[in-house]
Amino acid sequence: METEELLIQRETAAIDQQIDEILARGHPGAVFLPWQYRSTPAHIFMMPDGFKGLFQPHYSGLIGNNRRLFEKFGYTCAERGSYVLLFEFEPGKVIRQKFDDWLLYEKQISRERRSEEIKALRRELGHFRTVPLISLEKADADKGITLRIKRLDRETPLPRYAHDGDAGMDLCSAADVLLQPGERALVPTGFAMALPRGYAAFVQPRSGLAVKHGISIVNTPGLIDCHYRGEVQIILVNLGNEPFQVRRGDRIAQMVIQKVEQALVKDVEDLDETARGTGGFGSTGL
Repeated sequence: METEELLIQRETAAIDQQIDEILARGHPGAVFLPWQYRSTPAHIFMMPDGFKGLFQPHYSGLIGNNRRLFEKFGYTCAERGSYVLLFEFEPGKVIRQKFDDWLLYEKQISRERRSEEIKALRRELGHFRTVPLISLEKADADKGITLRIKRLDRETPLPRYAHDGDAGMDLCSAADVLLQPGERALVPTGFAMALPRGYAAFVQPRSGLAVKHGISIVNTPGLIDCHYRGEVQIILVNLGNEPFQVRRGDRIAQMVIQKVEQALVKDVEDLDETARGTGGFGSTGL
């Protein structure tokens, strides 16, 4: 007869393989549904870069115990708010759930340590099913997303919008840099950040610096992915004819945060016909 520990090891290996298969199909993650799901929806989300847990802070039963368990395991509270969850409960059946005023916990876990974490979850919470995650989003999107900032330089201003309704946030330099004509430099901003999953930041030149001094960004727009945790730095270039002095605290760029989608790549034999067809550069005239 199979012992409980051998059963957990076997199920851990099966869950680990299921996650790889789900991620290979282009899903952002997998949903681990514990046995408590049948009475209280405790969801754990297994992403490529770590795990997340969604809990109701006011519940005093199983969910409350799970919250203390996850804090013991080293998960940290990321955000509190309302969330909309979509997952594929079974092929062709998508479940939508909304959670009002819940806590989202998260923990970074490498691929090498994933099975160890799964085994701990299985041992403590049981296991009901592992299913594909379609999306997990803040429900109060009209209020804007939360951008978590870690200051690396206390003297440099944080990113901020100059006016209500602006698309771009001003970024300031954390160093004095002299740019000679034709010269480029990597300029620090004095902060790191954590974008919500499903969002990216695009760093673009400031129009005033561009038109007056010829200051631009080499890789415009600079792309910052949601899993990047290093210091935000700007590759400035002087396209003007005169030296340009960047002072600490100067606004040097603007950052636009946008929602992005990951595409599921599909190999096909033919593409649909369009009026343009295969017409390339200059095909529509000058």
